[in-house]
Amino acid sequence: MKWGISIVLVALALVLPASAVAEPPANDDFANRQVLSGTLPIEKTASNVEATKEEGEFIPSGPAPAGHSVWFEWEAEADGWVSIGACDNEFPTILAVFTGTALNALTPAANGNGSEGPDCPYSGRQLTFKAVSGTKYVIAVDGNVFHLPEGPTPVAEGSIKLKIAPTPVPANDAFADATPVQGEISEELGGRRFYFAGVKGFNWTATTEAGEPDTASTGASVWYSFTAPEAADYRFTGLCCGTAISLHRDVYLGDAIGQLSPLSVGVQYPLLHLTAGETVRIRVAGPNDSGTGEPAVAGFNFSVMADLAPLPRPTVAPPQQPPPVLETAIVKSVFSQQSRQATFRFSSTVEGSAFQCKLDKGEFKPCSSPKTYKHLKPGRHTFRVRAVAPSGLADASAAVGRFAIAKPQRRR
Repeated sequence: MKWGISIVLVALALVLPASAVAEPPANDDFANRQVLSGTLPIEKTASNVEATKEEGEFIPSGPAPAGHSVWFEWEAEADGWVSIGACDNEFPTILAVFTGTALNALTPAANGNGSEGPDCPYSGRQLTFKAVSGTKYVIAVDGNVFHLPEGPTPVAEGSIKLKIAPTPVPANDAFADATPVQGEISEELGGRRFYFAGVKGFNWTATTEAGEPDTASTGASVWYSFTAPEAADYRFTGLCCGTAISLHRDVYLGDAIGQLSPLSVGVQYPLLHLTAGETVRIRVAGPNDSGTGEPAVAGFNFSVMADLAPLPRPTVAPPQQPPPVLETAIVKSVFSQQSRQATFRFSSTVEGSAFQCKLDKGEFKPCSSPKTYKHLKPGRHTFRVRAVAPSGLADASAAVGRFAIAKPQRRR
């Protein structure tokens, strides 16, 4: 049956017109790369469906290229920072930017985590670098098929939305516009509580304000503010990754640019005790290059974390048990016909109860267990006993014991 299906498919392929068979994109090969031009920003919609991998092709900016690469070329019209991204593709993306005119002799213009950003989602890819006027940059876009062993292989073909734009000035370039660091508190089994906040940012095109602290980080600076949700020792992690390791992250107290007091300067992993509601200012910047005078710039990540004190657990009172119902019971009766006496042992369902007894038509009088009656008259008798709880409440229904004393027989 499978052979029959295969033969039918082959036959259909032979009779279909050439236009019905999918072909690779025109810019599938490096030599046929599509030239992009015009005033920035440039936006281009394309596709890598049925694209292939050429011999000698190597795209270093992704762990698992799918081999569906397409190529573009863009010439910079001016010096300046640009961001090239494919952030809205239909598939997980790998992107690389090169200089060079031969496929086997390309030089990366931007790669690594320190060039990522500034605003691309995890499944997309965006690279930032300083373009040089008149330089032609080669752009490769491919699918990323990286996945966990237990997961499905991602789709790595589809529509591409490529954008080339000037890199924006960071929104937190100025101290007054510091970005709040916001995290979450999680609680594990056993009551352990943990705070974590992750920060992703960049300082490309950032500036330095008058009055900033004079530290080793004298280049382009960006600012963050962090307010401790609870009193704890907060760990500020080092900056990551790639070229970002040359940046410094310093922590200060103060509400004005010229009135800051250092808490941690030049320390990679400071541990700072903060009280609940206390706010610190975080400055990220890099030193100026001794040769060019240019400040160190990059995309970066850092985090703030802390072990928090366990929350007090409310004391849960045991459920209230209803008071026992007051009941009286005769647990044992002993009669002696010869001595004409009767003995009764009795109990109460309420601990600490007293007792009242009566025989026949007499009145209830205080008694204790056992209760013995002697010299009883022959005939039928009725014994009653009732418990009296410590609260004074008496059992409404006394326990009853009935018995008879036989008449003594006369001697003949």
